[in-house]
Amino acid sequence: MRATAEKLENNKVALTIEIEAEKVDAALDRAYRKLARDVTIPGFRKGRAPRKVIEARLGKQALYDEALEELIPAAYFQAIEQEDIDPIDQPSLTDVEIEEGKPLRFKAEVAVAPEVQLGEYKGVRVEKLVERVEEKDIDHILWHLQEDHAELVTPERTTVQQGDFVRIDFEGFIDGAPFQGGAARDYALQVGSGRLIQGFEEQLVGVEVGTETEIKVTFPDDHHAEELRGKEALFKVRVTDLKEKRVPELDDEFAKDVSNVETLAELREEIRKDMEAAAERRATNEMRQRLVEMVRDQAQVELPENLVEQELVDLVNEFGRDLARMGIDPEAYLKRSGKSVDDLKQEFRPEAEARVKTELVLKAIAKREGITVSREEVQAKIDELAAADRDSEAARRRLEEPERRLAIRTSMLLDKTVEFLVEHAQVEVKEIPSQGHGHHHHDHDHDHSHDHAEDDQEPVAGDDPQREGDSAIEPGGSQGKDDGAKE
Repeated sequence: MRATAEKLENNKVALTIEIEAEKVDAALDRAYRKLARDVTIPGFRKGRAPRKVIEARLGKQALYDEALEELIPAAYFQAIEQEDIDPIDQPSLTDVEIEEGKPLRFKAEVAVAPEVQLGEYKGVRVEKLVERVEEKDIDHILWHLQEDHAELVTPERTTVQQGDFVRIDFEGFIDGAPFQGGAARDYALQVGSGRLIQGFEEQLVGVEVGTETEIKVTFPDDHHAEELRGKEALFKVRVTDLKEKRVPELDDEFAKDVSNVETLAELREEIRKDMEAAAERRATNEMRQRLVEMVRDQAQVELPENLVEQELVDLVNEFGRDLARMGIDPEAYLKRSGKSVDDLKQEFRPEAEARVKTELVLKAIAKREGITVSREEVQAKIDELAAADRDSEAARRRLEEPERRLAIRTSMLLDKTVEFLVEHAQVEVKEIPSQGHGHHHHDHDHDHSHDHAEDDQEPVAGDDPQREGDSAIEPGGSQGKDDGAKE
């Protein structure tokens, strides 16, 4: 393949591309074989009709069109890589010349990234804030480990206490009549969890297992079921099962059970090392992000609207996927919130513009500093990604597609450019007090698998014959968090 590039006005480039006759003929032969498999011709089995018969039936242009679909995209992406062109839109194709036995020629005109006026990007002062790991952070991780390995056991007592795990049957009445969502059987609950409406759980304390009791509550004015707001209700309740949480002692035996170390002191030290490594990673990532933002904010560039629009579409789709992962239907969310897709785009516009500007600025720095990504580097990354996939051959085919190769190359170029900025920055490392990150998660690799006491419990709703309608006594009408203990 041969390609030449000519700069045009208004940030456009014209590419003239030529593909060797041998490749054209090979593509035409593949096109014939594909069409022969897809077309039924009387007197011939599928895929067995001679090429002249296929051409007579479909016309030679059908072969040319099929071959062009293969040849043009591959040649175009190879050309923009060869000429180091950064397109920001789809190309406009003209002057396409294809004939058997001759080279394929065509022109592609494409819009490219606008000129960026860079500010200072070398020697930028940036702080790297590393959180100190404190004893209270380690204590909190150990508390989580204890909770993860807690068990639900049947106590000797038969009366309910705060914090107990119970199963209850209940039936509710308003003015003597049952109401929708007011009844359930075998309902799992931790007493004091706040999962049910105010006053219900408190009245379970002291109740004897197997004895029916009456609980009176008033539905709050902001209850999810409009018809119940402010209403007084009487519930007939029976506790059918009682469990209490037993938390393991924090000692050397516990350390052996949850890790590969022998003592609690060793476990604390292992947790500290993991948390310090996590704090270092967070600090590095946050420093890199701040550095990129500082460099971006010092540059000036007119943002192409089509790039911003593409980014907005990506952000809206990301938002939709996040909702779906949480079990929320995106369309239902929009309806409930009274928002449209355009409203979401308006909310996301600042982030979309920041993303577009960041990429344009990093690419401009790469160009100025001669930072490049070779075909060999791209191929090595494809090999790495494909090898990590269960179906490596299918993954390789996907990754080898021209657009995917370009995306991989762009990602690698941006990463290289950020590394360049970090290498040339004045990084000041500061230790800061703990921000409580370890209180929410940690990287310590222990076996935390366990059965949850409420995993088999669904909200009181649906067609289960033991339940009647949506649960009215849950403030939000949904299941609470699981208890983190095992039976």
